[in-house]
Amino acid sequence: MADTQTIKDRIDIVQFIGEYITLKKAGSNWKARCPFHNEKSASFMVHPDKQIWHCFGCGKGGDIFTFVEEMEGLDFVEALKMLANRAGVALDDFKPAANVSQKNRLLEANRIAAYFFHHFLLEIPAAGVARDYLEKRGVTTKTIEDWQIGYSPEQWDLLTKYLLKKGFTLSECVASGLTIQRDGANASTGQGFYDRFRGRVMFPISDVHGNVIGFTGRVLRETETSGGKYVNTPQTLLYDKSRVVYGLSRAKTEIKAKDMAVVVEGQMDVIACHAAGMKNVVAASGTALTIEQIKLLKRYTNNVSMAFDADSAGENAGKRGATLAMAEGLQVKVIQIPAGAGKDADECLKKDQAVWFKAVANATSLLEWYFRTILKKINHTTAAGKQAVVNALLPEIVAIPYAVERGEWLRRLGDELDLDQAVLHEEVKKVSARPSSSKDSRSSEKPLATVPRDPIEVLAEELWSLLLKFPVHYAKASAELRPEYFANTKLLSLYEIAEDVYTTSHQLDVTVLRQRIGVEANGESMVDVLEMRPYRNFDDISAVDAGQEIEQILVRIKEEWRKKRGKEIERQMKEAESTGDSKKIAELLQEWQTIK
Repeated sequence: MADTQTIKDRIDIVQFIGEYITLKKAGSNWKARCPFHNEKSASFMVHPDKQIWHCFGCGKGGDIFTFVEEMEGLDFVEALKMLANRAGVALDDFKPAANVSQKNRLLEANRIAAYFFHHFLLEIPAAGVARDYLEKRGVTTKTIEDWQIGYSPEQWDLLTKYLLKKGFTLSECVASGLTIQRDGANASTGQGFYDRFRGRVMFPISDVHGNVIGFTGRVLRETETSGGKYVNTPQTLLYDKSRVVYGLSRAKTEIKAKDMAVVVEGQMDVIACHAAGMKNVVAASGTALTIEQIKLLKRYTNNVSMAFDADSAGENAGKRGATLAMAEGLQVKVIQIPAGAGKDADECLKKDQAVWFKAVANATSLLEWYFRTILKKINHTTAAGKQAVVNALLPEIVAIPYAVERGEWLRRLGDELDLDQAVLHEEVKKVSARPSSSKDSRSSEKPLATVPRDPIEVLAEELWSLLLKFPVHYAKASAELRPEYFANTKLLSLYEIAEDVYTTSHQLDVTVLRQRIGVEANGESMVDVLEMRPYRNFDDISAVDAGQEIEQILVRIKEEWRKKRGKEIERQMKEAESTGDSKKIAELLQEWQTIK
């Protein structure tokens, strides 16, 4: 019986992708300029042995199937037909039933787990602490039942044993993401297998059809061994965080009816909005909106209003997602919660529902919000100030896919700064955010401009790429690493697992790390991708040079983090001073002295 691996085995990924774009040898990999976004230097890499590709500029990646889907605008079935024909695999012989069967088993495991957590919360005395927490958050029994909120008992393997009694195998429990398998675990005795979620309030995550495909668990008592405040289902056959919009299965009908999607940050924000009667609300679950999530929303509306969290990380993530949504042709507005009315939708609703509903009704267009924010922040009466405003606003204007709207905002920018349109058009040429399709690209869509990335994240990727290639340097680097350097990035889980592996074995065993990280739905492994990452302009680098580079990168990461945290402290200081919070001011001053 043929499967997708048979097709991949029969097609040389380098030769195939080379028919679309010009690839050049780079060590054991091949590189090119990415066909999916505009870039001057090559950051698109292909690994022939692992049969994967990845662009370190725009972040797209996967196997030969995802490449065809992206390049040709095909869905999986269409890509399958195209590649099967090229590989000489008859689709009559292709029976993906095993994969479908596995998906059905994992869906059933998640459904049973959701029932287990929900029943435990409602019926078991040990869940009293969770019921008290939800009551304090204003979550009613009806809301708990509507959203099937649950509680994972603070026991090591109660859910795993329950699933085994229901006929699931240990490998299925692990594949679902509900069970973790320790190194050296014994499947015959069950030793070394334990529940991923323990002592947490559980929020089921559903696909657009309402099937439970994963969970978010919110810890109630943080300890040294409890992990982060929130733990999510890892990448599985069912769950891909970048392709899931929380609450969409419940909100899609109302989104269509109102022709508007309200996007908030977290699950509690969504739940609170629905409980208050605003049912066209969804969440990106704490990350910037991805292209996949945006395309999912576009099935139901072209209008999105987004609420950015008050902290800088939330605002930056919101801006990245909003810019991508605008570039995809959505009409994007920004919801601004008045000062003192709450940092997010949930908080605002608890204080005064009318304030939240008014904020949504009075949402400002994204460009209007950018203009107000930038012009207020920068003194634009000087030549340097005008250039700074142009540098900040022009990429956002150029990202607009509609010429008339783009032209109107260019005129507005010229009027605000008293600049001739000819000058601005010269600046537009430099930005070149949306060039014509590359001659190598056969896609009917123009490449998207990339959203500027956090410099700390870029440096962290460089760091991990070198540490994975030269793990001998990890012992020294580990002493300098801190989890806050990787906050709000996918590298945080890599850091946590790497620290665990290093603590256990006193070395960074990359093979073990790769096994524990696993493979994402698009066929990539984070470890493989980072190992494939080109280091600046070098195709190769020695162990000695790598050690020196690691030290230099660590210094730069620390400095960038200090600057970033310093700006955040300054912002918090102004807020504390405006409210007369002397205790907060003292705490911030102490932290300021520490990071200086």
